[in-house]
Amino acid sequence: MKYSAVDWEIAFKKLDLYEQLSNEYDVVYFDRKDFFTGLNPTPRQFYGDSNFRNLTYFSAIPFYYIEWLQEINPDKIYDLGCGWNIFKKYYPNIIGVGPEDPEDWGYYADIHDFVDDNYILGHQEYFECVFSINAFHFVPLSDIRKRALDFSSMIKPGGRGWFTCNADVMIKRDQKFKNADLNNIENFCKEQLSNIPSLVCLDIDLNIVDEYMDGNIQLQFSKEK
Repeated sequence: MKYSAVDWEIAFKKLDLYEQLSNEYDVVYFDRKDFFTGLNPTPRQFYGDSNFRNLTYFSAIPFYYIEWLQEINPDKIYDLGCGWNIFKKYYPNIIGVGPEDPEDWGYYADIHDFVDDNYILGHQEYFECVFSINAFHFVPLSDIRKRALDFSSMIKPGGRGWFTCNADVMIKRDQKFKNADLNNIENFCKEQLSNIPSLVCLDIDLNIVDEYMDGNIQLQFSKEK
């Protein structure tokens, strides 16, 4: 279940979605380490921001995880912190959740709400399928276990969830790790994220440091009924 660029490229090219995206963009990136640009747009900006319409490439990584969510045939998949809500263009069952402030891209959300502790408490076992790309990590790295448990708590029995976070963003909010070695940080993350109920896959690659990519920590949750 851990992401494999080689395996996903083979599978993705068999999907109708690949043909659609290939008509819109010239180059598809499957490997995180190949996905570099001086412009530093987010994955959503590749697909939706008019300021980046001249770009001719995109990352296929989010689609790998969204396809995994689709395997259980959910009626709705919620995107928490949806940004431009561009994945809805490719998956009609995606529901974007974002704040009302247009400067925070909330204008594009289907549901205007801010995902904070109160939101989490009000949505316990609420989502059959849910994901969040680099929008759930604005806490100190010391709180990464709490954040993972918070996310997991919102998934219904029988449901699935996926979220990414970026250790670099979280380190900036945590004095404890600002000068720490990458190996120590990775070991800390693995320790904190071990033995979390319903966590079926953890993928960490802290060599990817660009906070605007697909996240250097990926967590997948699957709950039994």
